[in-house]
Amino acid sequence: MIQALILYFQFFTRIPIPIPIDDPLDKMKQGVAYFSFFGLLVSLIEAGVFFLLSMVMDLNLAWVMILLLDVLLTGGFHLDALADMTDGLFSSRQPDRMLEIMKDSRIGSNGVLSLIFYYAICILAFVNMTHAGLLLSEAVFIVIGLNVVGKMAITILFYQATYKGASETGSGNAFIGVSSKSIWVAQITGLICLLVLFHWQGLIIYLVIAGVIWLYRKMVYQKVGGLNGDTMGAGSPIAQVIYLVVLSSLYSRGLL
Repeated sequence: MIQALILYFQFFTRIPIPIPIDDPLDKMKQGVAYFSFFGLLVSLIEAGVFFLLSMVMDLNLAWVMILLLDVLLTGGFHLDALADMTDGLFSSRQPDRMLEIMKDSRIGSNGVLSLIFYYAICILAFVNMTHAGLLLSEAVFIVIGLNVVGKMAITILFYQATYKGASETGSGNAFIGVSSKSIWVAQITGLICLLVLFHWQGLIIYLVIAGVIWLYRKMVYQKVGGLNGDTMGAGSPIAQVIYLVVLSSLYSRGLL
């Protein structure tokens, strides 16, 4: 567990942990059961900063600062995947060309639009919740759940995944063949976190996220016949957007 978490911090964040791990690819695959827990650890860091910021600024501004902090902590790792995924899958090209476009380091119009909509939805959903009377403690809980649902959602894509990348050495290939048990542990961990944070409404949030990610998975398979690092990584920001939209709807209707 510890080695897997160290690897995840080294791979998915910019937090320096100078500890060498043998057989890193195998350890990352074997540690998928702790993926949601890793997301929780990252979220706890962000939630702590959010709480401190809320002491000196408006909740909405503190939330924007946390979105910035998340980029600084992770290097925008999954947001880069989102941009690449949308550039490729929505290019109206043949599957092989879609995969080549995703591998291209340059960002296209679809990628730019996806990032604009990601941040617009994240900010507006949170602002809507503050207008509905969001308390500081509730806002902290929302921050805690953000990376939990992101990492939890990615593990759904690992289930019996077929790799379909422009290169066989792509990062997504490391998560092909993940055991179903590991995926279920990650899902249950994520669900428990949501239930603790939001009570029975956490189950609604989980079911909506899982349903949308499964539909997203089907779309990817229909377009390119499998998954690569970008299509896997994009599952995180997609889940986060759905998480915030569902929360915003629940708050607006007085259900939270």
